[in-house]
Amino acid sequence: MTLKTKIFGVIIAFSFFPLIFSFSMFVINNQMGLYDQNNVQRRHISRWLKNEFYPVINRYGFSKLKIPPGMDICIVDSEGVVRFSNILEIPEGSDISQTISEYYKSRHRQSNNSITENFIYNNERWRVFIMYGENMPDFGTRMRFPLERILRIMLFTTIFGIVLGVIFLRVVLKSVNSLSIAVAKIRGGNFDFKLNPKGNDEFSLLTASFDQMRQALKDEQEAKSRFLIAISHDLKTPLTSIKGYIEAINDGMASDSESYKKYLGIISNKTNVLEERISDLISFAAMQKGEMILKAREISLKLFLDNLSVMYKEDCGLMNKKFIYKNTIPDSLKIICDPVLFERALENHFTNSIRYTFDGAEITLNCYMESNMPEGNSCSQQLVWREIPVVEISDNGSGIDEKDIQHVLEPFYKGSNSRREYGMGLGLSISRSIFQIHGWDVFVFSEKGKGTTFKIILGKPGE
Repeated sequence: MTLKTKIFGVIIAFSFFPLIFSFSMFVINNQMGLYDQNNVQRRHISRWLKNEFYPVINRYGFSKLKIPPGMDICIVDSEGVVRFSNILEIPEGSDISQTISEYYKSRHRQSNNSITENFIYNNERWRVFIMYGENMPDFGTRMRFPLERILRIMLFTTIFGIVLGVIFLRVVLKSVNSLSIAVAKIRGGNFDFKLNPKGNDEFSLLTASFDQMRQALKDEQEAKSRFLIAISHDLKTPLTSIKGYIEAINDGMASDSESYKKYLGIISNKTNVLEERISDLISFAAMQKGEMILKAREISLKLFLDNLSVMYKEDCGLMNKKFIYKNTIPDSLKIICDPVLFERALENHFTNSIRYTFDGAEITLNCYMESNMPEGNSCSQQLVWREIPVVEISDNGSGIDEKDIQHVLEPFYKGSNSRREYGMGLGLSISRSIFQIHGWDVFVFSEKGKGTTFKIILGKPGE
């Protein structure tokens, strides 16, 4: 059963429920006598006596009394003598006790079709007899049978329900159709459109969520495109160089041993670059699939960083950079991590600083404890501030363009043209993944022309 059929069924049920309910109530009420015709007649006659009969006779007597058509009336004094009558069988001056029985016999009236009321007239107790037949007396207003009203109410309610249901159905189907069209576009590989949800109902929220999914798929598709372009370019470049030098050797261009060694050295370097890039791809693929295995163990953080600083200082010396090392982390502090992956992640950030700084630039490794307030504190408890180890790698190089800062940790992103000459754009992304699987955070701070800082927080507040 389609959604359209289900909604239409709900509309039919909603529309005809008032009709069925009202008709059922009419049948029940009719059986209970709530709409009995005789009761209706009696109520209107009583209202006529109160509003017209008594005021007229008290003010004008019987001469001004107007009797509605279809009503037989007889007025009797305290002695039982008829004083006013519009009934031939009961003439004025007759004894009511003798004539009333003849009246019932001649007209075949029933006692339940009569009303008798006492009233005070000229300080005496008089009585009025009112007899009526099957026809309703005409009181100047036409009584409408209750069924007519019920049918009109049911008809109005049904029409209103159908109109409201059709409007609801059109709104729902419009939202569903827009989602169906969007699904068809995505299935065809088209992500260049935007859904604009209106309102705050469930379908609007669903449409907004679907549009977020579309944007995520579009970003993923663009990332895959950058991935293929990056692989094609970054793997082809060293392969082309290797091929060129091999052809040069085969063509006899390496005429002496010195040239031969030089060409072999270049081929070796290019092979190392190729191997490094393939290794990055393998690592990235493993992280994306969640297959990277941590070989965690407890280490002394200060000792670990001291050893790294020795190697970083030598690298900076070879690259004509100035290395600054600061470490105020306690000797007793131990952390649990995979030291190989941790070293690789820091190495990626350090190498990044080496590549994008000028000769004589400063590269700083700053390690310290940072105070953080734990989450979920209570007003009834004393707040406890905890210290978390932080590692910062900073430089005073050219910095990163503001538009590139939020993307530098994404895979295959190389930023502005000045930063595109090295690597595949995977190093910093791999480092972030390593920090994340340890439960750590990394942040980037940079200002164009003043330098860049990568801040790695080795823990969470409260840990």
